[in-house]
Amino acid sequence: MISLQSQPGTLPHRHARQHDGMADPLVARLTAVASLSADDRAALAQLASREAMAGGHTDLVRDGEAADTAFLVLEGIACRYLQTAAGPRQILTLLLPGDLCDLDLIQLERWDHGVATLSSCRVARVPRTMLEELIITHPAIEVALRRAKLEAEARSRGWLTAMGVRSAAERMAHLFCEIVDRQHAIGLADRDACSLPLTQVDLAECIGVTIVHVNRTLRELRGSDLIELKDRYLRILDRTGLEALAGR
Repeated sequence: MISLQSQPGTLPHRHARQHDGMADPLVARLTAVASLSADDRAALAQLASREAMAGGHTDLVRDGEAADTAFLVLEGIACRYLQTAAGPRQILTLLLPGDLCDLDLIQLERWDHGVATLSSCRVARVPRTMLEELIITHPAIEVALRRAKLEAEARSRGWLTAMGVRSAAERMAHLFCEIVDRQHAIGLADRDACSLPLTQVDLAECIGVTIVHVNRTLRELRGSDLIELKDRYLRILDRTGLEALAGR
């Protein structure tokens, strides 16, 4: 694992940026589920005080390591994952800007999964003590974080259902709708288009199929004029059709 502090080329930690309202992805994500005061927003901005850059496909923490630090994604795409002893990896969920992983580490001694970047990311390390103080002194933030956690758990149930009963095309459609919608909700994407810096290997690990099957599935979605995926940019061409395929 390469830490945020020791990774070659990693930028040094910077002081917290001066965020302006909804420009902060965490504030944007949490104000969508709860009412936050100006003091609450200012406190959330401090979570980015230990931010740094991490390159793509870099482990931030591995399964079994001490759970003393959460990770706040500010830019890019990261993921939770589990990896088998034989090597294959399953991505459990995507972490997009504004996602705090993991609120409940306060209750844990060790991580029970890994967290890794998929693209280049700006990520903030949030010490356990900072989270504890934040929750104690800002009850509204605790409510917002819990509601965001419930939304994340609902998405996880959707992924589990997709893996069990849906085809590869249906899983891919569900994944694309989720990525666009989550980024659009906090003002980082258009209603039907967003940056998608994921490889076909990443997509395969998200939906649980081979790279060959991913390639075939992408051709199917393109051939049906549902999406356009070019130069790491995803455009939904037929929102109604893609959502119907995704079972949304």
